[in-house]
Amino acid sequence: MIHVHDLEREGVSAVKERELFAGYDIGTTSSKISITDNEGRIVASAKVNHSQSFSDDGYPEQDARVWWQDFLKLTAMAGKEIPLSSIKAIGLSSMCPNVLPVSGDGTPLRKSFMYGIDQRAAKEIELLNEFMRQAGDNPLYTEYSSQSILPKILWLRKNEPQIFERTARVLTANGYIAFRLTGQFASDIFSLSAGNLIDLNTLEIFEDPFDHADLPTEIIPDIKWATDLTGKVTRRASEETGLVCGTPVFTGTGDACSDAITNACLEPGNVSISLGGTSIYIQCLDRPVRSPALFVETGAVPGSFTAGGATSCGGLLTDWVTDRLFGLDMDEKESLLSGFRAEEYEPSNMSLLPFFGGARTPFNNPKARGILFGLSMETGRKEILSSVFEAIALDISMIGDEIKRTALEPNQICVSGGGARSEVLLQLIATVLDHELLVSPRQYDSATGAALIALSATSGKALEKVVEDIKKKYDRVEPRAEYSSYMKERKNIFKELYTANIGLFR
Repeated sequence: MIHVHDLEREGVSAVKERELFAGYDIGTTSSKISITDNEGRIVASAKVNHSQSFSDDGYPEQDARVWWQDFLKLTAMAGKEIPLSSIKAIGLSSMCPNVLPVSGDGTPLRKSFMYGIDQRAAKEIELLNEFMRQAGDNPLYTEYSSQSILPKILWLRKNEPQIFERTARVLTANGYIAFRLTGQFASDIFSLSAGNLIDLNTLEIFEDPFDHADLPTEIIPDIKWATDLTGKVTRRASEETGLVCGTPVFTGTGDACSDAITNACLEPGNVSISLGGTSIYIQCLDRPVRSPALFVETGAVPGSFTAGGATSCGGLLTDWVTDRLFGLDMDEKESLLSGFRAEEYEPSNMSLLPFFGGARTPFNNPKARGILFGLSMETGRKEILSSVFEAIALDISMIGDEIKRTALEPNQICVSGGGARSEVLLQLIATVLDHELLVSPRQYDSATGAALIALSATSGKALEKVVEDIKKKYDRVEPRAEYSSYMKERKNIFKELYTANIGLFR
């Protein structure tokens, strides 16, 4: 269902007559559209859900045809409320970095490898890191991990050679949508740098590991910044979607970077936290920093860089607990979560390792597993749910600690995403980080960031200027002093529990 937003100064019908900008985001469990006017105000938005799929051996994958069907559904939904001819430009965003092998005509050859939650290429990661250690200088500024693109390409070559032989390009999710719309192959630089393909000194493909692996760099499409034009909507795509033929399609970026735009994470020291299926913490920098544990990437605009990381679970953990452990249906789940307000929270006195998909930043241990410690006969749903939110907050704080050691103290910290609907989670994050949080308006998400990319690229206004009005709408969440000591204690136990069980992870 499309949601038409109330606007402060004008009626919706008046805004529809102006130029509009559409942003699309392809996510882990849903896809979204956000349509803004030329002042960055949201006119309409919608979301469609899709299921997660897994390989026979249990690794997460997604079918690119689902992404395109989502795009068609969202566009049709938008067309019921606004004339699609009003959309003057399109921006794209997606979970990143996915790895989708396609043929020369852009046909997907298999389901897409997911981003860092897909940890199947562990051996290839080890081999590439050993090569980098022997090579000495490292222009990636970090190590290969489950987030990296190249290990998954090498895994494909070794384990599915018939598919690899037919692979002409590998695309990210936003790159695939851009191809379906324009017929042009392109890669956004943030997603490639998040996948450890970019020499951060030259901002070009780092060729040495490709040469070492005897792999042509041409398998990676042309590199573009978020506001660069990929192409224009083709006649065929126009007939499929209802969008006007010739509408500009801008390359866009990965969802973490798209969220960083709406979170005003565009100046050195500013931090963006995205609370989605996984949780992402990134800080804007004016230069790359060296860290084996962090993601070290470009930023949203030329001249900017980011350091950050991601957890293996966020909303995915909440879903697992409410679906599989509690056995709730959708309505029951929404009732439980919406009713779990700040005044209902009490410390759980349990410790949960949320490594249901292995441990990501800063542990980078694909063998790690989830542990719920401290259960008793008195433990109920409320205590378990409290431990879930505590674990998500603690996991995020580990990334923040690593960035403090490597880069800058945080300046402004802004939070967005579905998890930002939880007062409990926001207050726990603020408490464990010991820092005020700014909370982006709920409707401003990664799809909105993509729309703002299209607006900025079309108007020539810098992204910093485009987001100025959004910053006026941020809410503030302060740390809860009464829980500060408790969260410090939980953090120490979290680390001890992980360390004590490393030998048991298989």
